[in-house]
Amino acid sequence: MTRTRSTPLPSSVRPGRKRQAVTLSEVARAAGVAVMTVSRALNTPEAVSPELRARIHEAVAQLGYIPDRLAGSLARGSGGVIPVLIPTLHHSVHVPTLDALHDTLAAAGYHTMLGTTEYDVAREEELVRALLGWRPDGIILSGIDHSEATVRMVQSAGVPVMELLDLSPRPLDLNVGFDHAAVGRAVARELIGRGRRQVAYAGSMTDSDPRSVRRMTAFQATLAGAGLRADLVAHRETPSSITVGGELLSELLLRHPEIDAVFMVNDDLAAGALFEAQRRGIRVPQDLAICGFNDQDIAANLNPPISTVRTPRAEMGRVAAEMLLSSLRGAAVAEKSVDLGFEIIHRQTT
Repeated sequence: MTRTRSTPLPSSVRPGRKRQAVTLSEVARAAGVAVMTVSRALNTPEAVSPELRARIHEAVAQLGYIPDRLAGSLARGSGGVIPVLIPTLHHSVHVPTLDALHDTLAAAGYHTMLGTTEYDVAREEELVRALLGWRPDGIILSGIDHSEATVRMVQSAGVPVMELLDLSPRPLDLNVGFDHAAVGRAVARELIGRGRRQVAYAGSMTDSDPRSVRRMTAFQATLAGAGLRADLVAHRETPSSITVGGELLSELLLRHPEIDAVFMVNDDLAAGALFEAQRRGIRVPQDLAICGFNDQDIAANLNPPISTVRTPRAEMGRVAAEMLLSSLRGAAVAEKSVDLGFEIIHRQTT
């Protein structure tokens, strides 16, 4: 779900003004009740009528109000905690980014809290609501696709917000990543340039992961623009693995035995495709070219080593942490959105 900003924000968080947390008083004014009534509705809901509760909860949702669970025990912003939400723990692709984030933030005295969204904007919204309730010093989100409620909450929280792994023309606050659509275009051109004419795409979580969708869509558009088929696709909504990579190639070969190249959504899948091709006696790259994504260790250490797209995973974590720290220190951040780029690594499978 792509974020929108159709709901008016409170004056304290409108563009051009310093962001401040939405207060209980603002919620009370929006609901047309006393502050004490709002407090009762949130803390002892049984003490307030259902009609009044509904009105107050509507105001809470519209304003993006987050209950301050640490009020009276910690000064706001003194907890030294920064939550980091990543898509999944099913594979290790995010470890270099997390390591760099942790090391850079820890050196400055901050602790990180980890949450996983499983590519679900509703789950991200739940995590953001829970974590912001503890008044962290900042928050790091994966990607640029959020629910409207998440957008309202992070913009009204009054803390630095980092969007990681992707690029946005309108970042919520700070943004570090690379252009996934550009990856799709570049890989398609690379395979076409190497003489491939029946080019397929295969991936897992392709419906739920918007970054994968952007790569696939640009990949297909580039193939179509070159006059080639763009419908040679296999995908499933299960976590990626070497096994799934082999199964996806088998599916492609069953439906489209003519394919001569495949771009896999990550290196685990590419490794599985390579193993399946070897089991079938398919020569790689003579009969079938295989390209992965991310340049994980497995890609360089197979026989033959897999061609892939190198993404700046550790650098993203380091740069994101440094930008967040600059914002926390009150320093001006020269570039709100930083594109770290990518590199196609040609090895022996293309």
